[in-house]
Amino acid sequence: MRPELDFRALRAQVEAATWLPDFSTLHRRAGRVRMRDRMAVVGALVGTLAVFAPVALAGVFGRPTPAVLGPNPDLAEPWSVSPSAPASATSRYASTTTVRAAAGDLPDGVIAAVDVCVEVPQNRRCSLQVVTLREDAAQRRAPFVLDALRQSPLDKLDHVELIRVSPTTFLLSGEVSGGSRTAVRFKLDEASATPLPDQTTAAPVVGPAERLPLGGTDRVVQLVQYGDLFGVRQSDGALSLLVSQPPMARRTVVGKLSAAAGWWVTGADLYTGAPSVSVSRDQGRTWIAHTLDGPAGLDVPTLATLDGRTAYAFVRHAKGIRLFRTTDGGLNWAESKTKIELPAPLNADNALKDRDFGALVRPDRSVLVWVQGNTETVYLESIDGERFDVVAGPGGSLTALDNGYATLGEPARVSQDARKWQEATLSATVLPN
Repeated sequence: MRPELDFRALRAQVEAATWLPDFSTLHRRAGRVRMRDRMAVVGALVGTLAVFAPVALAGVFGRPTPAVLGPNPDLAEPWSVSPSAPASATSRYASTTTVRAAAGDLPDGVIAAVDVCVEVPQNRRCSLQVVTLREDAAQRRAPFVLDALRQSPLDKLDHVELIRVSPTTFLLSGEVSGGSRTAVRFKLDEASATPLPDQTTAAPVVGPAERLPLGGTDRVVQLVQYGDLFGVRQSDGALSLLVSQPPMARRTVVGKLSAAAGWWVTGADLYTGAPSVSVSRDQGRTWIAHTLDGPAGLDVPTLATLDGRTAYAFVRHAKGIRLFRTTDGGLNWAESKTKIELPAPLNADNALKDRDFGALVRPDRSVLVWVQGNTETVYLESIDGERFDVVAGPGGSLTALDNGYATLGEPARVSQDARKWQEATLSATVLPN
């Protein structure tokens, strides 16, 4: 008996053998592949144009002309300044004037060393200049000295000092770019109030080679940091070798003292490094040296005296300030038992390191100390030389004049007693090139 046919299975086999693909779906897939290939080609073309188009445009529009290239020396063409020269940095950036030091006498004999800077970002350029500083309107129209101490307008300049060594001779010194101290000496013509010939860029001072006779009104100077001391005659400003040097390391002259106070020098003991003070009352022939009973400080002691008999030595260290006092001209020293209280944040460990610091004794024998804080100068005053309190001040570091004081803040101020301050005016300055 023949088996019955399975028509359903047979139909399925016939349909499988005769099935055709969906060509509409294949067409859509092929279109997407073509579009992707076209986009890849377009992207490659855009990348190529991004690389070569600037070069092509520069070749067409950026070809230098003879005016840009300058004159042809082979044809002896003269040089001419292009009228389209770009504006200088001086005209584009702000300038500042900062008083760095002052010396002389009130009211009309004070001169100041000022830094005139063009505040170019990451490229600050400065010129140290010597100008007049007066209580009323300044009359000079040009600096006495231009571009002092620095070799380049970009050099950093620290610890600038200005002292008058004779009625018309001044010594200007500073530490350039973290190096050794350098000094220049210049002379002013008081009759005409104009710089002498060849003095506009005062040349560096070279140490003397001979010993000259010195008198009781002559001063002591230091030409390099921690270097030898030299006498300077008030009569003509001539430098002289000394008979002996103070027996200490890191010698630092205490400047701006009266001649009657003697020559004072601070430093460190040669063997222990402890703070040390020396004084000479015979122009460097002999020295009274005394090592203070304290640890090596952050720097050499800061000394202040009015008459040369009573003197104060401030020693900054990691925990604050220690104060030593002598009442017999440096023969004996005693440490103050009263701690100098400092406001925050100056009372933290090592908070006094690398800050501007100074001290002076007023004519009324009160003691004034200043230290640069984070945002402003902090002043401490003592009536008895023992207890110090925070007081208001004129702003900025202070410096002694021959018959008064000046502040190096902004604006500059002058005073005869370091209590009542009057704003002062600087004469004209010149912007650095």
